[in-house]
Amino acid sequence: MTNEEELKYFIDLKWYDDHNRSFKAVAQARFCRSCRQRVGTEVQERVPTIDQKTGKVIFETRSARFGTNPFSVIRNCCAKTKGYITTETPTLEAVFRIFLANGNQPIGLESLQEQLAEWIPLDSKSHRFSPETIKDLIERDTYYGIRRFRLAEG
Repeated sequence: MTNEEELKYFIDLKWYDDHNRSFKAVAQARFCRSCRQRVGTEVQERVPTIDQKTGKVIFETRSARFGTNPFSVIRNCCAKTKGYITTETPTLEAVFRIFLANGNQPIGLESLQEQLAEWIPLDSKSHRFSPETIKDLIERDTYYGIRRFRLAEG
């Protein structure tokens, strides 16, 4: 990869393990108030599975503890609430929350810049950072576990 636009980043869950930190606890701390109150309660989730007879995808309902998949909770609820990202949200925190809201899909620098602008109007705060500035913030991260996404070779 020689071009800056090709760089993509994601939240590296292995980084949390390597640093004896709980990703789930960090992510759950970004839940909205109503979701924080529901953490640990039993809920029914629809889970896609393959029907062995037909080979088609079907959905089964299973019991699970609310909040076990923070990406799902944030994407389906918290990121849709007012105040998920505000003008007062520090930039790297806002970037982390964008990854949470996107289910941790690898994102390029320009896309991160565009999504910051969608969350925070450009006239309200200086989140008009260049992709290079966003890259510098991410590359110096020692708290959120945001790392470069690299395809496995082989």
